[in-house]
Amino acid sequence: MRAPGSAARLLGRDTELAALGEAVERAVSGRLSVVAVEGEAGIGKTSLLDAALDVARRRGLPVVTGRAEELERNRPFGVWVDALRLASTSADPRRAAIAALLAARPGSDGPITVSSDPGLQFQAVDAIVDLIEDLAHEGPLVIGLDDLQWADPAGLLTLTALVRRLTHVPVAVLSCRRPTPRGRQLQRALDYLDDAGAVTVRLARLPNRAVHDLVTEILAAPPGAELLAEVADAGGNPLFVTELLAALVGENAIRLRDGRAEVSAASLPPSLRLTILRHLSFLPDDTLAALQPASVLGTSFTVDDLATITERSVLALSGPLGPAMTAQVLVEAGDRLRFRHDLIHDAVYADIPQSVRIGLHREAGRRLARAGAPAGQVAEHLSRGALPGDNAAVDWLVRAAREVAARSPGAAAELLGRAVELADPTDRDRLLVEQAGSLSWAGDAVEAALSCRDVLARDPAPRIAGLARICLARSLIAQGRMSDALRELECLPPAGPLTAGELGAARGWASMARLSTGDLAGAAAAACEAVGTAGEPAAVSLARTCLAVVAELRGQPGRALEIVDEAVADADRSPGGVGHRYPVHVARGHILLELDRLPDARATLLTGRARSEDLGTRWALTSFEVFLAVERFLAGEWDDALAGVETGLALAEETGERYSLVLAHSVTALIALHRDDLRRATTASELALRELAASGPRFRSHWAPWVQAQLLEASGDDGRAVATLADAWDDCTRSGLAIEYPVLGPDLVRLTLAAGERERAEQVTEALCEVTRSHDAPSRTGAALRCQGLLAADPEPLLAAVAAYAGAARPLELALTAEDAAALLAARGDTDTACTLLQRAVTAFEGLHAARGVARTEATLRELGVRRGRRGPRARPRTGWDSLTPTERRVVALVAEGLSNPQIGERLYLSRRTVQTHVGHVFGKLGLSSRTELAAAAAREGRR
Repeated sequence: MRAPGSAARLLGRDTELAALGEAVERAVSGRLSVVAVEGEAGIGKTSLLDAALDVARRRGLPVVTGRAEELERNRPFGVWVDALRLASTSADPRRAAIAALLAARPGSDGPITVSSDPGLQFQAVDAIVDLIEDLAHEGPLVIGLDDLQWADPAGLLTLTALVRRLTHVPVAVLSCRRPTPRGRQLQRALDYLDDAGAVTVRLARLPNRAVHDLVTEILAAPPGAELLAEVADAGGNPLFVTELLAALVGENAIRLRDGRAEVSAASLPPSLRLTILRHLSFLPDDTLAALQPASVLGTSFTVDDLATITERSVLALSGPLGPAMTAQVLVEAGDRLRFRHDLIHDAVYADIPQSVRIGLHREAGRRLARAGAPAGQVAEHLSRGALPGDNAAVDWLVRAAREVAARSPGAAAELLGRAVELADPTDRDRLLVEQAGSLSWAGDAVEAALSCRDVLARDPAPRIAGLARICLARSLIAQGRMSDALRELECLPPAGPLTAGELGAARGWASMARLSTGDLAGAAAAACEAVGTAGEPAAVSLARTCLAVVAELRGQPGRALEIVDEAVADADRSPGGVGHRYPVHVARGHILLELDRLPDARATLLTGRARSEDLGTRWALTSFEVFLAVERFLAGEWDDALAGVETGLALAEETGERYSLVLAHSVTALIALHRDDLRRATTASELALRELAASGPRFRSHWAPWVQAQLLEASGDDGRAVATLADAWDDCTRSGLAIEYPVLGPDLVRLTLAAGERERAEQVTEALCEVTRSHDAPSRTGAALRCQGLLAADPEPLLAAVAAYAGAARPLELALTAEDAAALLAARGDTDTACTLLQRAVTAFEGLHAARGVARTEATLRELGVRRGRRGPRARPRTGWDSLTPTERRVVALVAEGLSNPQIGERLYLSRRTVQTHVGHVFGKLGLSSRTELAAAAAREGRR
């Protein structure tokens, strides 16, 4: 028989190995592929993975491997640190930079709240995914990840981000996991991977033929009937078979009979654990004595840690550990030693009496603490050795949670959950509130809210109650439930147990919530209080930004810009720029849009997006992408606007932040409507209205009924269109939302005049003119002049409105107003001027690919006796090179140069996610599936 535990040839897994091989082939062809191997412990998952990785290596493909550890489930990004060799000493500056990022531990001295900053997690996720993409650009990359059931939440988040973003990158991700345990974070990741098309290979037990071959290979002789009968108790589990045979060989219980291996005595232990222990019993006593404390450290450990907890020198341990390595009970794994298989570790660990195990963990934790070990490692052992009421274990768990919160709020929540289980009942509510803060940042806003409500139901101490209400309110805001959040914030005492900074932050959030519900006066009052009391830079930025948005909503964009510039200056002066954790540049961007300063708006939004990415303020990225899309929409770059909206929606799925989705869906609906894609327009409009109904009003949410009214008009239901738009106008009037008057006014005047409701048209026109008198941005002036011209049936104000919209660089409004003016001029007999205006309108519509407007204006021109030849941009085909937008063509050229998505983004001032959106569109339009194919196709196209 070969040496016990040495690897045998992989048997009975041809089909499964082929599935992993297909994943590698897919990567070689330039596409992402994900395969997960699932099966019970010992069934051969790791052997299968190793075999597939060996095949990839023999083909010359780069392979990186990582393995999650049970006792390191709260080590942020642990599996990726191992796989990518992320170390501060790395010769690769990219790896060293990520290692430095993961080593940072800001905020570990204070409690975790919803105002804490988990930004390091998102920075690390982006950096790791970017590194993998760069590696894959050097050639197809194969990633092997073992024991995913132990992976930490941040590591799982990275895996889903990789799959989400690198769809057309040559990467094969091969992973292994047990069916259990399967916590919430793992289940969430698996659900996403399944939806993304990951293949799951479930390992069944080996068939009888494979078991026969395995025994033959291990013993170098075919098994006899009696031995096969005994081996059948192993149930087709390769590890059980291997260890069982090793135990029998060690006892000299196997003999050759007529060329076949037979068992000499049927005295096999009834379980795998006992089989393994029977095998290990042949090791020296001092080796067995060393293996037990080693098992307390986990499936892998450093000899230094073993020396620490046993209070023996490394030299003294080298003798006892030697036989274990010779027998391959332990194997080397980099700078660590590892039990050859988890089940071998489990057998040794379970053989220690429970009371002794508890004591060993407690002692290990104390000795590791004295040696200066990381808080997470100390906490792991102390919590395993703790009984309820163990304050030392609780303190270490809290300390560990605060250290990892910025890098992995999910891991922090798990650590705090264990602290709650051990804490004295009088201290649990405090810990539950802190855990809720981590849950909120981890994207579990619903779970955070439920936890806070449970705490409040017990009528806790006033300070705990106040912190719970603030956390609950922030969790409700994250869900878009602004009114519910306000009710909680209104219960806070004006002074007392909460600090001024905590109250200031609460008032800042209250201001934001009131903005969303249309209470501008209340929002301004709360913001002023917050500015006066908050000491935390992000809270001050939030409050001052709310004051700026109040001014903007009231139709005072000039004043709004002055205030928001103060907020930007405050944030810039804050230590490390943390004041930008509230994305003040989002507000500055949409204020500049109101002032028709579109290039400046785009620049500030790009600056703010970069700030948020640097700080890891990921939840704000959706809003940045959506408002960048709005800027493109207003400027007439509609294809880029749609790509931006798509990127924003994808980010919302990643982050759970949904604040800007009403506006996002509304922009999609508007573009689809004008491009005469009524089905898509209706779907997007319904999504906007559904989002609005689910979470209540928010910034620019009146775009949803505005789009709905236009769709109703397009379907011929003018009566409902008027009613819908009038209701939206009245709601804005009641709330003082003058910002929406230039948006809703022209269509409402046009529709009400057609319906014979002149009085309403007069009221709308007067209100819009009043707003224009307070600030005369070109587009606002154009809206007022358009309403005046429609009301008076006078083309002169309409011609002035066309000029104003041209100054605002808003081609859609220009084209629509030119149509209005042409209709009045034609009615007066001035067909030459009317035709000139219609020609201008149709040119603008063609530039937008707005088929509905093109058809309408060309029909009017024909009525006036003008027949246009085919000129200008026509309807773009759906597939082929001619279907690509200008931005998509620029992206293709840079892909052909070999640039990665982040590099392309830097060139084109796009986010890596927007580049990914464009690349995905290109692949779909050209029928390609890899960047290699795209580069080759681009080269052929260039030679045509």
